Amino acid sequence: MADVPESPGQKTKTAVTQRIRDHVKRGWPHLGDPVVSFRGQFCYVAARLSRRGQPSPILRLRYQGSADRWGIGIYRSSSESYTESELPTSFGPKTGTPEQGIDHTFILYAGPSRHP
Repeated sequence: MADVPESPGQKTKTAVTQRIRDHVKRGWPHLGDPVVSFRGQFCYVAARLSRRGQPSPILRLRYQGSADRWGIGIYRSSSESYTESELPTSFGPKTGTPEQGIDHTFILYAGPSRHP
């Protein structure tokens, strides 16, 4: 049985939060700042999909021991849970950088990126 990677340190959390915010601003500026939070080995990302709405969960990243390697999980509103196994393979790998996680999940909730 493989060891579960440790939780990211504060320096990694701060850097990843800024990377996520910058990437969302470039690709989906109409969403404003995403809400980023950490619990244990997970990083959760939510965004306002409408101007008046509460932030909606979109993405969960599972720390893999590096700021550049995370398991990518998409939020399923039908079951109010995250899954790494149901991300469509046409959208990319199930692990990657925070930016790849955003690209592979935000497109399903907020449409294509506006970043070239």
